[in-house]
Amino acid sequence: MKIGILGTGNIGKTLTRRLSAAGHEVKVANSRGPETIEADVLSSGGRAVTAAEAVVDVDAVILSIPFDRIPQVAPLITKVPADTVVIDTSNYIPHRDSGIAAIEAGQPESVWAAKQLGRSIVKAWNSIGAESFAYRDKPAGSADRISLPVAADSPRERDLAMALVEDTGFDAFDAGPLAESWRQQPGTPAYCTDLTRHELPDALAAADAARSPKRRDLGFAVVQERFGAGVQPDAEYLVRLNRAICM
Repeated sequence: MKIGILGTGNIGKTLTRRLSAAGHEVKVANSRGPETIEADVLSSGGRAVTAAEAVVDVDAVILSIPFDRIPQVAPLITKVPADTVVIDTSNYIPHRDSGIAAIEAGQPESVWAAKQLGRSIVKAWNSIGAESFAYRDKPAGSADRISLPVAADSPRERDLAMALVEDTGFDAFDAGPLAESWRQQPGTPAYCTDLTRHELPDALAAADAARSPKRRDLGFAVVQERFGAGVQPDAEYLVRLNRAICM
């Protein structure tokens, strides 16, 4: 497939490398310009372009940007054809994203994002930590392969995103419509707990809409107190923490 990726944070970098290595034609852009994208991000064949170029003539656009910047890219996405699949990987983080009232009132993050973009979207790759995503991929059929939920209202769009999730080294799990995507948001049992295909369904079912924001905030507070603002703990610590707080 032809894929455009907006964002070169930790998840965006791994997406670029992994999807290029899988044989897809990948263009990647960030907010600073193609000349700022490091060579290692392009080591598997990805091509650095401008944000405007990244969304042209592609089968899928993947947004791997801070959640509060989704409205800023909406003008670019409005130019994307209706049959192009738009996939969002981001998560709402209150202390970073300035407190979005609709989400604080309980609207699923991906539903809010779809409204900002004015189109249907898919939610995927948001439920795994950056280090687990970079280093814990497994070949298809591995018994301990991590499973990632994929939510979308369109079966066609969900199927395409699930195929791409498989190409990045993880089992894709059909998590239903966007309205149910809150079950894979921060603070839920499915978020950053590195579960297998057999474990994930029960984790999604056990999610508690009333308690998950409290658990999310507690998790972020523990990480900040332990490591300082802006520092990502290693995969083992993050998984143990989220399993202890959210499961």
